[in-house]
Amino acid sequence: MSKTEPSAPAGRPGRSPRRRMAPDDRRQALITVALDLFNTRPYGDVSVDEIAEVADVSRPLLYHYYGGKYGIFLAALEHAADQLITVVIEASRDAPQDWLLAGLRAYLDYVERNPIGFGALVRHGAGPGEGEDQAILDGVRDKLLRLIVDALVVPEPPAELRTAIRGWIAQVEVSCRDWLPAARPPKADLYLLDLFGGVLLTAARHDEDVRLALRSSATGLAGSGVTVI
Repeated sequence: MSKTEPSAPAGRPGRSPRRRMAPDDRRQALITVALDLFNTRPYGDVSVDEIAEVADVSRPLLYHYYGGKYGIFLAALEHAADQLITVVIEASRDAPQDWLLAGLRAYLDYVERNPIGFGALVRHGAGPGEGEDQAILDGVRDKLLRLIVDALVVPEPPAELRTAIRGWIAQVEVSCRDWLPAARPPKADLYLLDLFGGVLLTAARHDEDVRLALRSSATGLAGSGVTVI
């Protein structure tokens, strides 16, 4: 049986005692609340007391787990980032002959199911400026870049190819941010897939190293929907 925390004092008259929860459940509750609050209001407008109250934990317990507001903010971003990368990896592995479209759809599905988590992740500038929040978002982009380069089977991708792929990743991110207030547009996945092909073709047309790298990557390109002459 998993250990549970003792109930904290009521704190003020009329308040019900806090529910007993396993430590992992408490941490998850804090992360869920933090994602919601930090996505809907500026970082400076959210207090430690508010996070603790909404998550139904004590202020000392929040500090014990995360060291304060910025700690829970970073933990929430890391949670969203890990979830996003995991679903993309799993989808791509399950569809090796169509890896790019499968991974792209998984990315878009995650955003649609978790607008708060994605919104908090990409609103990296909401933090107090220590830099760790930006590093988490940059880490997501770097992992996506590596996944695509590995799938393309390009052992030593030229800098221009990496730059082109980074630009496409940024376009996907920006598109999702624009779509978040409303419903996902029809055929958004196919539009972004075509855009990927256009980005690679443009890079190959203007750079011989990119063209040669992609020509040597017939196997990987076959699953991306792109043909490079």
